[in-house]
Amino acid sequence: MPTHQSIGGASDDELLQRMVATHSERFGEAYWALFTAHVAPHLPPSPVIIDLGCGPGLLLRDFGERYPAATSYGYDVTAAMIAHGRALSCTGTTPTFALHDVSTEPLPHPARSVDLVSMSSVLHVIDEPLPVLAEIRRVLAPGGIFLLHDWIRQPLSAYLAWRRDVLGEGEVEHARRGFRLFPVHNKYTTADWRWLLAEAGFTIGCQQQLRTSHQIFVAMPAL
Repeated sequence: MPTHQSIGGASDDELLQRMVATHSERFGEAYWALFTAHVAPHLPPSPVIIDLGCGPGLLLRDFGERYPAATSYGYDVTAAMIAHGRALSCTGTTPTFALHDVSTEPLPHPARSVDLVSMSSVLHVIDEPLPVLAEIRRVLAPGGIFLLHDWIRQPLSAYLAWRRDVLGEGEVEHARRGFRLFPVHNKYTTADWRWLLAEAGFTIGCQQQLRTSHQIFVAMPAL
């Protein structure tokens, strides 16, 4: 899997700071309303949770507030993200954070042992997504949930405007990063994501566009 720096032009520390600063926007009320309605009913009281590409670990912290008896694992390819996650003060059982690249190594979990796998803004950077989806399907328990939250294609003008107006990038940074990242972030349409999930053996229970740039899918292994 490419490192954060190799695809974005920002240092690991810069990206870490940005992810921490925007966490509440990315995982706000709309996200948790969908989670409560479409994910929570499928989870046991003490779920096993994996966050692939966990970044600074804040989402696992939030999961722990809702499921203090959960057994949680956060995997990322960037050491700074793992270090930040390990330093967090979390409710309930402390998550296990580890460096791991699921695009090159199997997950260290038995088959059918995980209740929820979350993946946010990560799968689009993986060159071969189907083997990764197969590995996610392998570890999910019967009735388990794959929560995919990722970029969807949008017009170039809208994408550049978002980077300027929402991220607050200046003209030089806006042009340099915006044009470099446009083909990365706008790789898949919503239809492409649906096809990939179906091809990997998932059914979609719910999908919503919580932001103009992202679609979220609540998927589960097909019977």
